[in-house]
Formats: sequence, C-alpha cells, structure tokens
Amino acid sequence: MTANATIERLDVSERGLAVRWGDEVTSEYPWLWLRDHAHDAATLHPITQQRQLYTAGIAPDLRGSDARIVDDVVSVSWVDDTPPSRLPIDFLARFRLPRPARAAVDIERVLWDGVLIGEQWPTVAYRSVIDGDDGVAEWLGRVATYGFCIVEGTPVTVEASQELIRRVGYIRETIFGGFWDFQADLSKADTAYTNLELLPHTDGTYSHDAPGLQLLHCLAFDGTGGESTMVDGFRIADELRRDEPDLYEVLSTVAVPGQYIGDGSHLVAARPVFRHDETDALVQVSFNNADRAPFLLPANEMNRFYDAMRAFEVRANDHRLQWRRVLTPGSAMLFDNWRVLHGRTSYTGHRHLCGGYVNREDFESRLRMVLGH
Repeated sequence: MTANATIERLDVSERGLAVRWGDEVTSEYPWLWLRDHAHDAATLHPITQQRQLYTAGIAPDLRGSDARIVDDVVSVSWVDDTPPSRLPIDFLARFRLPRPARAAVDIERVLWDGVLIGEQWPTVAYRSVIDGDDGVAEWLGRVATYGFCIVEGTPVTVEASQELIRRVGYIRETIFGGFWDFQADLSKADTAYTNLELLPHTDGTYSHDAPGLQLLHCLAFDGTGGESTMVDGFRIADELRRDEPDLYEVLSTVAVPGQYIGDGSHLVAARPVFRHDETDALVQVSFNNADRAPFLLPANEMNRFYDAMRAFEVRANDHRLQWRRVLTPGSAMLFDNWRVLHGRTSYTGHRHLCGGYVNREDFESRLRMVLGH
C-alpha cells in the first residue's frame, strides 16, 4: 500500500468526499470525479484499464449518500440508486494532493558539471541489462537521473547493440533509417558521417517530435582524436535561469527553426531551446547550431536572441561543464536527447559506430514498467 495510505475518517458533504489520512492530511474528492474514476468493470475495463463510462452522461448534480471502507477499498453509495462505486485506497492516495497532470516519470535529476560527472560517470554491466529487468531498471534509472549511462562489456557486434536497444523499446525509423551502422563516408547529408568536429548539440531539431533517446556504440576505432563530449543541457538551463533570467526567458519563448536538407527530403520544425510543459517545468532542451534554419525577427528581438544563444552555446562548449572521453569498443552509451547535448572532436583514421533512436514515450513506458510506477 502507498505510504501514508491509512484512512482515519471519511466525511460526506454536498461538495464531495473528504478523506482524512493517517498523517493528518485531508483530501477532498468531488462527487463527479469519484464516479468518473470508479474501478468497477462497467466503468473501467479490468484488462485494458480503459474507461468505459460515458462521462458526459453522469448527472451534473450527482451526489454521494454514504462512503465506507471495505477491506482496501472505499465504497461510495449514490443518492440516485446508481450501483455503489469502488475506489481502491491506494488509488485515492495517488491523488491525495491536487496538482496539474504531468506525463513525466518522477525521478530526481542530478544536474552535473565536468567535475561531478568526471569523478564517477554512470555505468552498468551489459550482462545485468540483458539478463533481467533489475538490470534494465538500474540502467534506465541512471539515464533518467544523469541523462546518460554507459553499458560496459557490450559485445562488439551490430546484433548485440540492437538487442540492447530493444531492452528499452523498438528502434525508431527516421531519415537515417532504423538501426545505423555507419562510418565517415557521407552516405547521408550530415556531418556526423564525416570525421569533422561536431560541437555539442541535440538531434532532430528539424523533427516535430525529436528522438527521445539515442544509443551509440563504437565497434572499432584506429586513429587519433574522436573524443566524445557530453553536456547536461538542464544544468546550462539552471545556470541561465539563476544568473541571466532575461536570456533564459528568450530561449524559452523564441521558436528556433531547424532543418534537414538532403536525401530527397527537406524537414523543418521549430521550438524554443527550452521547452516547458503546462506546469512550467522544463521538459526538453533543443539545440543544434549546425541545423538551425534562417529566420528573422525585428532587429531588437533578433539581437536579443543572439545574446541568449551566445550565452547558451558558450556554456555548452565550456570544458567546465563537459564530460569528455574517447568511446572504446564495448562501451555502448544511451543518452537522453531531450536533455544531454552530445558531440565529438575531429579525428583521423578509421572509426566505426552503430546505434539507433528510441521514442521518448517508449523509454518512459519501459521505465514505469521496470520501476513499478
């Protein structure tokens, strides 16, 4: 049973049902809400958990006449002789305090800089991820906490890398296909397919729904350079919100277009660098200077945008905030493309990578399942 889910008292009123919890918190549930969320089979399908009730058909003046606890359920009787509604106490406890709806999985983030993450970056063992859901929970939990996690000891094969991604969800298809197996051959119109330096960025700024997670696995590297860089975009946001709130506001409100031109496509999307949800919580950092499409605002607004972008990009390229390491064969890195910016230094020689994208909702779904949320 949920913590603090002991009920001490139930009070029926015209407005709804007041529940006094064991920790002295009192919750008030409107009558329509209780009817709408009843757990009987005619209201909530027991297998699919889909609501079967025609909510608009509930009488607006429906009132409860009585409420009592039966085992671990609150049973509500109605004045119009509608069959009693049953609501599990654990379910009511989940909504004991009103708050706007949020889709995010509630795991506390650790906002890191180069010193903090350089002392001990998040890793898990490949076999623990493959062998059971406990390993998957550890892996994805660390991604949710830090924005990335490296699976060490991954066999240096395409097949092992694909199997790893599928422990999270299905591989997302994009302009680059599904699973990638690539080298510096410009087989796609993107500098990722070269040996040039890639400054820290997020992928898919030209997609309305940018890929949520990305896995990269180095299969072979015989050369110099090629150091991977990772930056916590939420840490940058935190610094800007604290030190330069006016610039943070610009990056939260100005829609920045991104585009991909090539391979028979011209993709365009636009959103702010900092995207917030309905509760004003930061949910996505979206930044790719290479893929930024042209746009023009009034002169004073445009100059202010450049001020804000400069403040962001300088921090993104500051070694103080970066994790830097040459990815070696056997180290497969899964990272949150809505939070962490990634890049790499230029290199010489032969470098062979593979990987793929996972949708954000599939990552969150898997995380809920393995954590029991």
